Amino acid sequence: MNYEIDSNPLSLRENQVFVVAEAACNHMCDIDLAKVMIDEAAEAGADSIKFQTYKSERMVTKNAQAYWGSETMSQQEYYKRLDRFDKEDYEELFDYCKSKNIIGFSTPFSIEDAVILNELNMKLFKIPSFEIIDLELLECVAKFGKPIILSTGASTFEEIDNAITTITKFNPKLALMACTLSYPTDYENANLMRIKTLKKRYPDFMIGISDHTPPDENMAIPAFSIGLGARIIEKHYTLSQKLTGSGHFFSLEPKDLHKMVRNVRLFEKTCGDGFQGLSPAEVKATESGRKSIVANRKIKKNQEITRNDIAFKRPANGISPSDMGKIIGRIANKDFEPDDLIKMIDIK
Repeated sequence: MNYEIDSNPLSLRENQVFVVAEAACNHMCDIDLAKVMIDEAAEAGADSIKFQTYKSERMVTKNAQAYWGSETMSQQEYYKRLDRFDKEDYEELFDYCKSKNIIGFSTPFSIEDAVILNELNMKLFKIPSFEIIDLELLECVAKFGKPIILSTGASTFEEIDNAITTITKFNPKLALMACTLSYPTDYENANLMRIKTLKKRYPDFMIGISDHTPPDENMAIPAFSIGLGARIIEKHYTLSQKLTGSGHFFSLEPKDLHKMVRNVRLFEKTCGDGFQGLSPAEVKATESGRKSIVANRKIKKNQEITRNDIAFKRPANGISPSDMGKIIGRIANKDFEPDDLIKMIDIK
């Protein structure tokens, strides 16, 4: 495949991880509730908060049944309760995000939705796994020239390749997300190694993960994902799992979001640049903890030094034990007492 790509479409700093608090429609189309979600996400230190923009009749037929959790109503009935935000509502939310210094954006599920969001000067777009086969939508979004995050749940390599070709024909700013399309995703189905699979097949693309596993006590799964190479972490988020009518039951609550972001920022702080050698932070311990060649017993002037005459002891202010061969067989220029440091100037 031949395509132009931008390996850093989100303009991240080295080792920076982009955290997306996926609010979806967990605001229940209550603008005040949505603003509280923005407040909590910003306070937790997330980089962005993402919503979902759709109209149920454009997205699903009236007979399609829900497929998640214990929901029994039709998808159209379910989504109809969550699609009441219009362009003006998203404009208000995005402006509020700016005031809280957090990036606000949304996922479109149709070309009509995408055009509305672009007219609001949204800074980046997310394409969900379900829409990876809608090449018209992908082309439409690509032509906006904004960074695109594309989820790949349940997608074959052929489908991913087609999506990449469609998008990069117009726009090189693309990142790929590992994802398991199961709500929630049982731990044994999380398959975090998909991150490595995507990195191997698409080595020049930024890779992230859209994680649908239930929040664990320590928020370890997003941290594991970062260790496998994810640079974007997206996790569904709600103010309370006790709320009903949307994907609250498998979403993070604010306390979990705080934990997740702390883990991410700890990674950023501790990752470093991979340098192997003596770093400035290691100098003190190295000087005190490594050993030097010292006299093991009394050594007389003009005596030939043997292996039994020397020992290796801390600190590292003399000749390294690795240079023992430079000492044995040489002649002492002075008398040495046990533990005296042996220097090159004192032997011949």
